[in-house]
Amino acid sequence: MNGSDDRPRVGMILRGFFPRDIRVEKEARSLAAAGYDVHLLCLGRPNEREQELVGPLTVHRIHREAQYNAVYRTIKTARYLLTLQDVIWEREISRFVDAAGVDILHVHDLPLVRTAQTVAADRRLPVVADLHENYPEAARQWRKGMASPRRIIQNTFTPITRLKRLEQEAVRHVDRVLATTPEGRRHYVEDCGADPLIVHIVSNTVDLETFDDTATPVPGFEEEFVVSYVGSFGPHRGLETAIDAMPALIESVPNAHLLLVGSAGEDAYDRALRDRVARRGLEDQVTFTGWVDFEDVPRYVAASDVATVLHRDNPHTGTTVPHKLFQYMALRTPVVVSDVDPLARVVDRADAGRIVLDGDTSSLASALASLATDEEMRHELGVNGRAAVRRRYNWRREAERLVAAYQGLTDERSKSVEGRV
Repeated sequence: MNGSDDRPRVGMILRGFFPRDIRVEKEARSLAAAGYDVHLLCLGRPNEREQELVGPLTVHRIHREAQYNAVYRTIKTARYLLTLQDVIWEREISRFVDAAGVDILHVHDLPLVRTAQTVAADRRLPVVADLHENYPEAARQWRKGMASPRRIIQNTFTPITRLKRLEQEAVRHVDRVLATTPEGRRHYVEDCGADPLIVHIVSNTVDLETFDDTATPVPGFEEEFVVSYVGSFGPHRGLETAIDAMPALIESVPNAHLLLVGSAGEDAYDRALRDRVARRGLEDQVTFTGWVDFEDVPRYVAASDVATVLHRDNPHTGTTVPHKLFQYMALRTPVVVSDVDPLARVVDRADAGRIVLDGDTSSLASALASLATDEEMRHELGVNGRAAVRRRYNWRREAERLVAAYQGLTDERSKSVEGRV
């Protein structure tokens, strides 16, 4: 091993800021508990240290604007659009691997897999591709909410077909692929040609040891029947369905209130949702909180009578399941989800809520009205959801799967090294 002790050293790569990324945190804690020394290379904000210890995770940060001038970054961007290879990240990953003594590269999401593979090939390091979602299809959804110039540039230089080829290449040439759902695993094996023996499922379940399931509800909604959504906004999230169902719901449940916790990160899409609310005269029945800290999420869910995940059915949502679903269930909150395969599978198996037709406002309004008038049923569904999280949909089970995938990888790595000695 490259590290100064006997622990295998994992080098995680995240094309984003840290903290915070829930999946990275959970995986780092679990790998550290299993005896790995875990390091993370990520982007840094101006006031963040270049290196620090965050729990068991040693974080190394890249301050791009301070380290690379505007001309260099522009050239880098142009080259990336042409090759899908990031020269800044390649340089930084190389430095990181050598400085931290990395034995295994663990890349979070698709865009940097090819770049990391280039570095790993020179050093004969195994690569784990942790694919949080079906990235090409996710990009298709994200671009729907983008401003026109940015969307045109991305569609021109990185069309979805090109991202799909990148995805296929990645899963065929790494040592492990981590998918978040059985549907996602099937996609990587059947659609992308990955070796089924290397594709493991590590889902986005909740860590009951760190998640606050006794949160005090946020005040102000005590007299209302609160229907909530928590998380990022976007055209594929089904928030339009929730808003459009409100007039029919209010007819039968006058105190119904829609609580939208989060934001799009794109002002245009946020404005479009608010305009939709205004056109329907729902300003007093719909609350936009804006983005809230992760630590406050349980308080908003605790204030909710029903929580929703109303994903529109497409190849992106059909292969992933969001962390929020398991948060809702952990807090004993009944859920209403659209009939997208991963969502419907979990809710049906757990008997934790209701499944409605994708995009159907009448189906949604009817399900919510039924739950509004049956407090006993809401309680029963909430209890079922909590029991399912404790029994099946919890991070302890996923951590065992992660470590099992790593153990095999470490064994293979050790044999490979012994064979070269």
